[in-house]
Amino acid sequence: MHSNLRRALPALTALAFTAGAAVLAAPAAHAEPACGRPPVQYSVDGGANWTNSATFPALSGTVQVRLAGQPTAGCDYHVSLGSYETQGATWATSGRQTFLGWATTTLTREHYRDTLDVSGHLPRCFGELALYGVGEKYDGNDGDHPLPHYPDEPFSGLQIASWNGGTACPPKPTAGPTSPAPTSPATASPATTTAAVPASATPTATPTAAGTASAAPAPSSGAPASTQHPAPAQATATTTATAAPALAATGADDGLLAATAVGATALVAAGCAAVYAGRRRAARRSSLTR
Repeated sequence: MHSNLRRALPALTALAFTAGAAVLAAPAAHAEPACGRPPVQYSVDGGANWTNSATFPALSGTVQVRLAGQPTAGCDYHVSLGSYETQGATWATSGRQTFLGWATTTLTREHYRDTLDVSGHLPRCFGELALYGVGEKYDGNDGDHPLPHYPDEPFSGLQIASWNGGTACPPKPTAGPTSPAPTSPATASPATTTAAVPASATPTATPTAAGTASAAPAPSSGAPASTQHPAPAQATATTTATAAPALAATGADDGLLAATAVGATALVAAGCAAVYAGRRRAARRSSLTR
């Protein structure tokens, strides 16, 4: 039995050494590199000057970023640039902020330089630019991505550089008096022609009767008695009747017209009778004087 153990001992020792080496080598093969905070530099003048200052030297919507020194192999460095509109020119007076735009990139040992562009989303008045080392967009859409608000900064500990400044927005113009809108000329309506209805004329009759009796001239002394009768007096009777034609629409009374005609006839007859009576009286006086 002891001889069997002595023969197996070398094999067991070799197996132990092999297993130990495998256990020691396994953690080293799966260990991730410690990347830490990205060693980032930036430029706001097109790459002419590079800095890692915590404050932007000037407002710029285009910022170039790069990894400084020798970055660790296998590390990814996320860098973002956010633009905000504020209520004041400093971080302490920034007040309520409004998200305007965002750009992000990932830098590696192979891709160590890039450009972040938010030039189309710069603040018009007071504002803030924030360059920070994480690929998250802090736009206030949820609780995990709040807007910056003094004194709380969502990318605290990850901020690389920032800018606060600007000027107050001009006051909004007040509405002036509103001028009345021009009115279009009134459209002339076509003239309405109303047919004139002639007034109903009431038939009138103006009988005029004139009787003129003149005594016969005295007979001459030489004339026979039988021929000395007075000459018949000239009787003139003028009757004028003017009546407008009756219109169907006037409602003229036919009885009234008839009465008017009868009255005119009676006046003519009375005139004739008066003439006749005058002639008789003249003849009687003539015979008495003889």
